[in-house]
Amino acid sequence: MRRLVLLLAVVAVSLTLTFACPAGAAQKELPRVVKEEAPYVHVVLFTLKKDAPNDTLENLIKDCHELLAKIPTVRVLRVGRPAEKATEISKKDYQVGLMVLFDDYAGLKTYLDHEKHVKFVEKYLKHVEARELRVFDFENQKK
Repeated sequence: MRRLVLLLAVVAVSLTLTFACPAGAAQKELPRVVKEEAPYVHVVLFTLKKDAPNDTLENLIKDCHELLAKIPTVRVLRVGRPAEKATEISKKDYQVGLMVLFDDYAGLKTYLDHEKHVKFVEKYLKHVEARELRVFDFENQKK
């Protein structure tokens, strides 16, 4: 159980650092990603099938911004490829990471049922390796 909690913490920190760092930004200029008022975290790691069309990865990232980020319960959305510069223990066995923050589970549920999310899933699920799809939901806790 402790290993699972540690793994989830490492994944969350890695994704937060990966998606929060704009290219070339100085450390002191980084915005805070995790906001107290949006403690519910939804993380999805995608690996595409080998026969997926060449533009699938770029389109998936674009549609995260253009479709998923516009769902009303989304407070923060970060999406991208694994960082080129990362810690030694950072995993790079996925092609796209998505992190979405919500106020609570009800916000996530609304997001999952929203027509834009349904459209996104219908468009991309056929191109994703189902066995390698990883989804993590957790709540930011102070104690």
